Amino acid sequence: MSAPAHRYLSLGAGVQSTTLLLLAAQGTIPGFDAAIFADTGWEPTAVYRHLDRLTGIAQTAGIDVVRVGAGDIRADALDPQHRFASMPLFTLGPNGERGMARRQCTSEYKIKPIKAEVRRRLGYPHPTRVPAGLRAQMAIGISLDEIGRARDSDVAYTRNIFPLLDLGWRRTDCLRYLADHGLGDTPKSSCVGCLMWNWPTSAS
Repeated sequence: MSAPAHRYLSLGAGVQSTTLLLLAAQGTIPGFDAAIFADTGWEPTAVYRHLDRLTGIAQTAGIDVVRVGAGDIRADALDPQHRFASMPLFTLGPNGERGMARRQCTSEYKIKPIKAEVRRRLGYPHPTRVPAGLRAQMAIGISLDEIGRARDSDVAYTRNIFPLLDLGWRRTDCLRYLADHGLGDTPKSSCVGCLMWNWPTSAS
């Protein structure tokens, strides 16, 4: 059975999506036409460094690594003239109460740019209507221990697939596989804003 005509990987450059890229590069799972990395402009240095390394691995296997984006999330957050999609940052109220801002950034800075790239590669960039029946596969790195995150695509031109679920792999399996292939130092995939976990011990 031949592979689908359009097959892409949502590449966050974290443990699970790195595992999928490496599995495809080694021929263990069907390959991808492209691995699409949505850059918020505020990723940790380790993620950018790892992405460069993955690009080399992918190119050897004939997989195109594409970086897309919707701007610089940090610069946009600091610009009072820019409509900003909020990040899930921790907040501290005047009386010491702790909270978290509503997450809107994933849709704006990750999902939308990837969708736009898929439409472009299908030949129908927004606002051109994608013909009925034309559909791309989008592989997403969700492992068995987070199966609750697996969702169908909300657009007709993309069908989400989850190769790690098909393999029955958990995150620990991914970590072991990466370590066995020299990628044991794969960083956590998250923009710097989402990595700000440290609470102030007291209001200043």
